[in-house]
This record gives sequence, C-alpha cells and structure tokens, in this order.
Amino acid sequence: MSRLFCVDGTNLVRTAYGYGGPAHSAQEDADTDRVTVIFAQLCEDAGGEIEVELFYDGAFRALGGPRPDNFRVSFTRELKADDMILDRVRSRKWNGGKTTVVTADVELGEMAEAEGGKWLRVGHGSPPEGVARRIGGRFLK
Repeated sequence: MSRLFCVDGTNLVRTAYGYGGPAHSAQEDADTDRVTVIFAQLCEDAGGEIEVELFYDGAFRALGGPRPDNFRVSFTRELKADDMILDRVRSRKWNGGKTTVVTADVELGEMAEAEGGKWLRVGHGSPPEGVARRIGGRFLK
C-alpha cells in the first residue's frame, strides 16, 4: 500500500500567498489551481509510490490539468477540511496504511498524530513547490 499524503490545500494556499484587497477571491482561485497542478505533477513523477489528496474548504471549483490515478482533490462544501482529513487518517489506519497530513495548522497536525498519522509541518509562507519537493524527495528516483 502506498503512503497517502493529505494536504490541507486551503491552509497551504493561504499561508503561502496571503490575501487582501477586492480581488482576493479570484487570486485565491488561481493559486488553488496552481497548487493543484504542482501536486498532480508530483504524483505523476512518483508513480505508485505515493497518493496525494488535496482538501479545499468550500464549494467545488473546476481546476485545470490532468489528474493521475494517485491524485485526488476534495472540496468540503459545508464541512471543515480538518474533519475530512482526520477521517482519512482514521480510515487508512484501520486498513493498515500510513497517512501523512501536510499542514501549517498546529492543531490539525497534533490531532493527526494522536489518531496515528504523521504530520509534515509546513512553515507559514512555504512555497507549494518546496512542499512538493519535500514529499517527492523521499519517493522520487
């Protein structure tokens, strides 16, 4: 079974770029699309070694780019992404798999560890490309 990385996508986008002003919603959507492409490419390069699921708060939004089989994007609608991520950690543990939660959110990271997952701490302002390289550095040949 490959290792699953649950990426707190909204947290990653917002801590990496920060927002303000009247056009922040459009900019956040563009950055969400960009982050999705970065992690889809990571999965393509890693093959079956890893799986990545990006979690975004809010309603579904169309995102571009191809999606390899080991890459998923989930939108939470009215739920919190944190709750969905923790459900994945629990489910994967139940099935004997390993999950790493990727976030700058200390509370979420600590809860993931308490549930048997691992936490890849992301510093505020960390570029998504760097986060993808940290994950890929362990699995890419």
